[in-house]
Amino acid sequence: MRYTIESDFSKHVKGAELHRVYLLYGTQTYLIELYEKLLLKKALGGEFNEFNLHRFEGQTLDLQAFYDAVESLPFFSSGNRCVTLDIEPDRLDAGQMNDLKTVLADPPSTTTVIITVKSPPAKKEKLTALIKVCDKVGGVIELGARRSSDTLRFLRDRASRNGCELSSDVANYLVARCTDDLQLLATELDKLCAYVGEGPIGKAEVDAVIIPVLQARVYDLSRAIFRGNHTKAMELVDQLSDLREPVARVLAALSGAFVDLYRGFAARQAGKTAVQSAADLGYAKNREFVIRNAMSDSEGYSAPQLGQMLGLLADADYRLKSSGGNDRVILEQTVTQLFLLCEAH
Repeated sequence: MRYTIESDFSKHVKGAELHRVYLLYGTQTYLIELYEKLLLKKALGGEFNEFNLHRFEGQTLDLQAFYDAVESLPFFSSGNRCVTLDIEPDRLDAGQMNDLKTVLADPPSTTTVIITVKSPPAKKEKLTALIKVCDKVGGVIELGARRSSDTLRFLRDRASRNGCELSSDVANYLVARCTDDLQLLATELDKLCAYVGEGPIGKAEVDAVIIPVLQARVYDLSRAIFRGNHTKAMELVDQLSDLREPVARVLAALSGAFVDLYRGFAARQAGKTAVQSAADLGYAKNREFVIRNAMSDSEGYSAPQLGQMLGLLADADYRLKSSGGNDRVILEQTVTQLFLLCEAH
């Protein structure tokens, strides 16, 4: 059974029904590990004991040992035997995948198998095959990006449990600094709460404690370029250099910001709303703010100007990979050229 809505899966986990096989996969490691713990507790009758719990990892998977663990009877009358497998499907060869599917196709009713895939595979074929067999015998759910409202509720509730207050505005700012990775957000929020102690958390506290991820710093860089703040832009270039961020990664992220700008321009030209555009262009629901900002920032630019900007970034990427020149110089030249184009609009 495939669960397409997280709340439905959450109800199942809290209920009495127990599938023989579970497949939890997606980009949100925090949610995968959370539901894995809840399922373990449920399958083992509330008792985490070494006798009925067996853990395996895909990198060192002994399929015979895995099969033996799945087929064995539980040691005690209460609870099930529980077998977990953290796996990267792409690392399995065709024979291993076929053997794994055979084991999963019909496990004993006294065994619960929980499979987790925390790194999205580059190729989907093996993951798709795994989903298909688990769907027939158990429960499957993809745990990816949550809706923005769910992420904000998660942050506010966690702050409240730590004796702090977090407004929606500051929660959004925290997401912009850290991305929507719940594992990272939970860790950074706990640091913030420890720093504040109790009471409201403001943007100043976020800036004092949180180290922005690369995407957030490059987003700030792109905004500085759009707004003509050359001093701020060069300060950010210095920060990225001090952090030893590879220029290739910085340029890739900066290119993404300008692609967003072009998409925002196209959405405005088409008379679309930010919500419609985000859905049409494949943005996650909690990333609607990206296209909304891009629609605002692209006002006043022409299609040829935006095309020139993207051309500059493509040329910088080519020079970086082929000329053997100074990476820092290429980045600074590119930022300055982008400024000149922006000032011309």
